[in-house]
Amino acid sequence: MRKHRVLLIVALAIIVALMVAGCGGNQATSGQGSATSGSSSSSGTMAKQPEFVWRMQVIHNTGQSDFEQNKQTAEKIYKATNGRLKIEVHPNGTFASSMEAFQAVGDGVFEMLSSWPSYAKGIDYAFQVLGTGNLTMDAHDKWVWVYEAGGWDLLQKAFDKINLKLLAVEIWGTEVLMANQPFKTIEEMKGKKFRTSDPRLLEKNGVAAITMPLEEVFTAMSTGAVDMAEFGNLDWNKGIGLTDVAKYGIFPDFWNVHFITTVVVNKDAWNKLPPDLQQIVEMAFQSDELKHWTRSQYRSALAMKELEKSGKMQFLRMDDEQWIKLREQMYQIEQEDIKKYGGLTAEVYQSLYKFMEDWYPYKDIARWWGWGLTPEQQLGYQPKK
Repeated sequence: MRKHRVLLIVALAIIVALMVAGCGGNQATSGQGSATSGSSSSSGTMAKQPEFVWRMQVIHNTGQSDFEQNKQTAEKIYKATNGRLKIEVHPNGTFASSMEAFQAVGDGVFEMLSSWPSYAKGIDYAFQVLGTGNLTMDAHDKWVWVYEAGGWDLLQKAFDKINLKLLAVEIWGTEVLMANQPFKTIEEMKGKKFRTSDPRLLEKNGVAAITMPLEEVFTAMSTGAVDMAEFGNLDWNKGIGLTDVAKYGIFPDFWNVHFITTVVVNKDAWNKLPPDLQQIVEMAFQSDELKHWTRSQYRSALAMKELEKSGKMQFLRMDDEQWIKLREQMYQIEQEDIKKYGGLTAEVYQSLYKFMEDWYPYKDIARWWGWGLTPEQQLGYQPKK
């Protein structure tokens, strides 16, 4: 009898241990209850099929570095979730045009979007101020404002209006003006046609500024419908062929200074996702934010070197003295925006002004030691040509 009792106790202990292990496996698989038939187990095996499939449209086209980076982030998420969430990345225009995409994803036509919030300014003008602007802050300043001084909350407040959850902020690399004349001042641009997203500052200075969507920019430049066009960083412009139809690349970017690209998801789709998958998605996209800037910047530097060496393009910088007057003019335009739109637009501007008043004095005194020196002085030697 004693032998049988011992065997029974051992058997019960084994059964209890197996049950505990089984419960632990289910909890590790999903943040909402037990695992489904398609879910992976705690062993890390891939799910037989995804529990969730999201379609993501990005503002970029296939072959461009930002498109590839979004695909890489989606692949990380697929692996990190053991195949439970699959994000299919599609190029611009797949489900909606660039100008209509934010409203479309909010309406549930597809689940995710990476694009420029200025395209949603028809819904609330604050999206224009949140995403871009003439003579505004550089990329580093904007990241500080977004994460430390209220910018993220204001972006989310705007996206609440169209049923979207903000996931990440991908700040754009330095833009370059594509032109067929070597303009050094705004004065020299008078009467010329300039494609831009916000024409008001240029119009105040006699430039024939016009807006047009991404899909029309290459044709406008190649046919001479415009004399110059701003749209993206040099590497991005190379990807859409603008470097083949322009003789000059002109800096600095004063029209869309390091504008913001946002990654958003339809709130209804987001709320269906278990908490563990939600955290993986947020962490994956936010961890790759900076790389969109670094890669575009470095690839643009290499593209400039290649284009100069081949003789296809020349690069120049506009005169710096003019920015003082132009920034004062832009401030007056911003005050007109506040008076006209009020609401969230005024709230965003006031947040930006408060941040800049606190930040710029520190940024000035703490600036990098090589600020204002020539490339050769920064290197400390003469590079070989």
